[in-house]
Amino acid sequence: MVQEIIMSAINLKLSLWDTHFKRLNILKDAKVMLLQEVNEPVLKMAVSKAATLMGANDVTVKDNLIWEQDYLGRIFSMMSDVIFVATSTQKCVARFSAQSTVPVICVKSRAHGSLQALATVMSIIEDYGTMNCLNIAYIGKPHPVLNSYLLLCPMLGANFKFKCCCPKCPVSPLLYKTSKDMTEQTHTSLKQCKQKAEVLSQACVIIAGPATKQEKADEFKFTIEDINKYSFCNWTFYHTCPWGQEVNENLFYHSNARTFKAFNNMQFIAAALMAKSVKGRVF
Repeated sequence: MVQEIIMSAINLKLSLWDTHFKRLNILKDAKVMLLQEVNEPVLKMAVSKAATLMGANDVTVKDNLIWEQDYLGRIFSMMSDVIFVATSTQKCVARFSAQSTVPVICVKSRAHGSLQALATVMSIIEDYGTMNCLNIAYIGKPHPVLNSYLLLCPMLGANFKFKCCCPKCPVSPLLYKTSKDMTEQTHTSLKQCKQKAEVLSQACVIIAGPATKQEKADEFKFTIEDINKYSFCNWTFYHTCPWGQEVNENLFYHSNARTFKAFNNMQFIAAALMAKSVKGRVF
């Protein structure tokens, strides 16, 4: 299913590179709802743009949602055709989804940054043609998107290394054990590293985590020179955003950087998810 959604998004993008003022009739007259606890502008714009592109008639955004009332799933599904969710309370959303009679798609949660991770993977496949046997590196704090990479990399055949903590405060991501089990099944490799040099070694794709507190910025800081010293590959770079002290302008805007490409891909992933879940359509 993951590969199907990514390839569907890529095919849609190939056929419709510029989505401005474009409107397909795949979800004609459908009503799309986005529920989130806090305002996530990029997620909001990606879902809204995708809904408009698919021909949806109306997009409703609800911020500051409280999930205790499970029956809301049934009520909201009476008024929409597909519901997107961004939340940090995943168990509540699972109960909400069980009550819903329309597709519920969780694009961000406490455990996953699924929309952003899928958009980044889509960009990687556009550049390299595949994820198979690629060496992916992540440097940054433990963020929901890291958990998504921990699952997507072994699932799609990539090797993954990451550094998400400092020696004084060791921590492992929520899905580290699950990822280890998956790597054994898919014959890929996974490694949690203590040093930046170890993470960057032989990496083809380098992903920086989002901005962190100033006192920890040095722990995750790296430069073009660091990448060139340890990577020995034709590398590409992604930033999770927001952009902080961990990378400088030279790297963020480097010709090998693909951050903006990945964020643009979020609308195509959202559209592919929407078309598949509501109409069973792939591009």
